[in-house]
Amino acid sequence: MTNHKHQMTNNTKASKTNNTQNNLKFVILILFVFCNLFLVISSAEAWRITPELQKELSEKQAAVRANPKSPDARFDLAITMAYTNNIQDGWTNLKKVVELDPDYRKKGLTDYINKVNASPSDWRLRFRLAFAYYFNDKKKEAIEQLDNVLIIDPYNVWAYGYIALIYGEMGETDTALVYTRKGLKIDSNVAALHLLLAEGYNRKGDKWGSIREMMETIRLKALGY
Repeated sequence: MTNHKHQMTNNTKASKTNNTQNNLKFVILILFVFCNLFLVISSAEAWRITPELQKELSEKQAAVRANPKSPDARFDLAITMAYTNNIQDGWTNLKKVVELDPDYRKKGLTDYINKVNASPSDWRLRFRLAFAYYFNDKKKEAIEQLDNVLIIDPYNVWAYGYIALIYGEMGETDTALVYTRKGLKIDSNVAALHLLLAEGYNRKGDKWGSIREMMETIRLKALGY
């Protein structure tokens, strides 16, 4: 009788284990199918660089090639990359700035404060000042400058994205989500914004929402964006 009970218990455990494994396989299969469907059937156009910004990017890259040891040229290029969807290369160049001149953080901040004071309506200068503040651990000031970018250029999705990123780093997830969604209302095909949204949902405990946004990020990245 005892052996029979043990057998029934073992069978029940085995059944539960098999059900769990089957459920997991089903979820993985669904994710795989949805990822492929997004890649195949979607016809949405992802964010594209404008001819004006491409020209700017090419000029900044040429300046670095001409003077690769210039921290000013590197910083200038890095920020242009930040708002032309070359985020990883931008971070690489920012790291190089510090390697070339460990004191550039303070020098750059002073320099761009002066430049913005001289040309307050230039959103590109304000973008650079925002990053200069950020790398001096002045995050609120960085957000203020990015907000100023949006006053000058209300459709700048990258300003929304970096504001969201900074709020996320400050632990203000709800505010980060607000800015991310505002950016996506302007352009719903920016992979970086969907990635921010995925991270925000994950922090809020919305796992399925996070997975959905990760799939959209993968779809856009697969398209080359």
